Parts: sequence; C-alpha cells; structure tokens
Amino acid sequence: MTMLTATTDVERLHLAAMYTGSKVTRWFRKDRAPNVLEVTPENVISELHKAGINCVLMGTHGINGYRDQARATDDVDVLVTKREVRKAIRVLDRAFPYLDVVENSAVARFVNLATQKVAIDVMKPSSEAIRLVFRHTISIGATHRIPDLEMAIVSKFVAMMSPNRKPGKKLIDAGDFTIIITHNRKTLDIEKLRRLADRAQHGGGARILAFVEEIDAGRTIKV
Repeated sequence: MTMLTATTDVERLHLAAMYTGSKVTRWFRKDRAPNVLEVTPENVISELHKAGINCVLMGTHGINGYRDQARATDDVDVLVTKREVRKAIRVLDRAFPYLDVVENSAVARFVNLATQKVAIDVMKPSSEAIRLVFRHTISIGATHRIPDLEMAIVSKFVAMMSPNRKPGKKLIDAGDFTIIITHNRKTLDIEKLRRLADRAQHGGGARILAFVEEIDAGRTIKV
C-alpha cells in the first residue's frame, strides 16, 4: 500500500480522521464481514494511485476531517473523471475480485456478495453538482484529493435534499452538515457557499443560507 503522508494541517486532520474511521469500520467488520476487511479507503486510494488515477475521496471518509470527530462508514466513495471511469472500475475489480460490480449511469457499485452491502462506490461525473467538485478540491499529498470545506458542505446539502435519498440517510446528512458548519463557522466562506449551492442546485444558494441561519440560531434544520 502506498504510504499516505501529510504536510499541512488540513492534510493531517483529513488523514487522522480517515484512519480513525477506517479502523472502526475494520473492527466492526471483523466478525460480521471478514471477507471485506481489506476494503479500506487507504487501500482503494493506493490501488487507484498506482494506476495513475488521482481520485477525489467523497462520502464520509472525504468529509471526516471537517467534523469535530471522525465517524465510521461501510463504504468508500471515490469520484473520478469521465475518461478514468472504465479504468478505475477495472483496477478495483482486479484488486477486490470478491466484490460484485453493479453499474448505472451515476455510479459503479462494488457489492459484498455475503451481505449485499456496498463496499465501494465509483462515482461518475454525471451531474453539474458532481462535476463542480473537481474545481473545488484540496490535494492530499500526491495520492488523492478531497472536496474543500465549502464544496464538502454543498455535497452534503445536495445529498440531503435529493428526493431519492432514504429518510434515514437524509438525517445523517443533516447531522454531518450541521456539525461541519458549526465546527468550521469562523473560517467558512459564506459567499462561496452560496455561489456553489446555486451552481449545484436551482435556488440552492438561498436554501443553504437559510439552513446556516437556523444552525447559527441553535435550531435543528428540517429536511
């Protein structure tokens, strides 16, 4: 596995949170899903990096460093460019042959056959909200990237506003959204947040600022 190293505070926070979340997930899987113990963000990133793919780490592992504490998740979400989608799927299929690939227009899902749970999501740049991420990332050494603070918040906003998102997942998204804003309120660029939300979703700017006002007032946002 390629060693992931940090030189900036953002990189250190991200890697520390990623390793913590990964460790908790491995502990949980030890007895419940031992066949996928090696499906970690570190190993997924390493396989893609060795193949020359500099992915954007999304989902919980991608935003954990912006939270006040890391949390675990079952799957690893990576975003790759359109021209790298087929290559990324081939690389990960070879690295984790015990996972079944289920693909649609938005994502290629690597499913644990034993539990039918998703272990890896290769996200495709199939929408403006997703394509926007590529222009607002922070490099983590030479191995991968993560969304910058405002883009991470907007990504959570888009997820929790999606009509296709399960209600329980929306509540988790809202929790992440609230925690990240509260934890980073002093450094948050509100104008950039509004601008990105408008680009990601029609009328998103006004809606996301309303959520920020609710959080600033100490109220629970409703999604």
